[in-house]
Amino acid sequence: MLQGVARPLNMSYVVCPKATSHTRSIGSQVPVFQDFAEFLRSSLAQRTDGVIISSTHTTHCSLGLQAAEAKLHIFMEKPMTTSSIEARKLLCAAKDLKSLGKVFMVNHSANFTNQALRAREILRAGKIGEVEHVTCHMIREREFFEDLQNKLWVCSSEGSAAGNGFAWGQSCHTLAWVYFVTGLIPQSVFCKMVYSKKTGADIFTSAIIECTNGATITCQGLAGLPGGNSVGSASATGKLIENKIFGSKGCLLYSGDDADPGSGQLEVCSDGFHEVMPGFYFENTTKEGFGPESLRCFGDACRGKTITNCSDAYVSLQVVLTIEAMYESAKSGSVQKIRE
Repeated sequence: MLQGVARPLNMSYVVCPKATSHTRSIGSQVPVFQDFAEFLRSSLAQRTDGVIISSTHTTHCSLGLQAAEAKLHIFMEKPMTTSSIEARKLLCAAKDLKSLGKVFMVNHSANFTNQALRAREILRAGKIGEVEHVTCHMIREREFFEDLQNKLWVCSSEGSAAGNGFAWGQSCHTLAWVYFVTGLIPQSVFCKMVYSKKTGADIFTSAIIECTNGATITCQGLAGLPGGNSVGSASATGKLIENKIFGSKGCLLYSGDDADPGSGQLEVCSDGFHEVMPGFYFENTTKEGFGPESLRCFGDACRGKTITNCSDAYVSLQVVLTIEAMYESAKSGSVQKIRE
């Protein structure tokens, strides 16, 4: 699905590939189009500031390039795409948009929290020295990746996707946070995966990532929690997340349950410096309020306000390059170099 943000910002539309006469009769308040091309030909396109692309992963590139050609602000669901070739095309389009004062933003919502911004600021100030090692993992319910209705995350890979499962679905959040906060650039990956016997999706992933400065990242994705969280369930169970960054002078620790802000905090420890920022905020999935920080930031960009793009095409490219290499390494059993 592709949604638009038009003037005024409380107006929206939906592009629905399976639109019928009934859905089109949603009518005057929410216009519905058969495809993006039909929208671009409509008068509404001229009054639209930005689009939200929340279609399946393998359609992101095509829709993103069309939106960029139309010079629209873009808010794209994660992952940016599942192909390094497509990701580089989108990066080029994003650079062109930036020169026009437009944003290309990917919905790695954890990057937009105050804790993420503060963590990045602390590392840039050199408070823990040069980053040498990072450990990060995310744990969530196994059922999510063993539910055959959850087609977006468990179907066999399609198109240019190297695989499908926990890595594309969840580890992308963790890696985007790490790359945004640290500025590390991946160089090679070695990965092992365990796959669901029900769906074929990867449910346990363990990767060692070597970066260009010699630092290493260990990244684990673990669909091991019990409990129900199938498609459409009302489960309040959060994801257990742990991020630890070790530098030559100290470390930064940020772990907790993303459904419970009181479960953790941001803590930085080094010689002569100690700071604690209360609260653990990662993915903001609450249904109340005005949406996650990332979406609100995009709305501000559409209004012409100056914003900090915490998940731009460059950060998102590093995520795509890494996860693509993870799937390829898991299949080959060998170290996979990041594609140039």
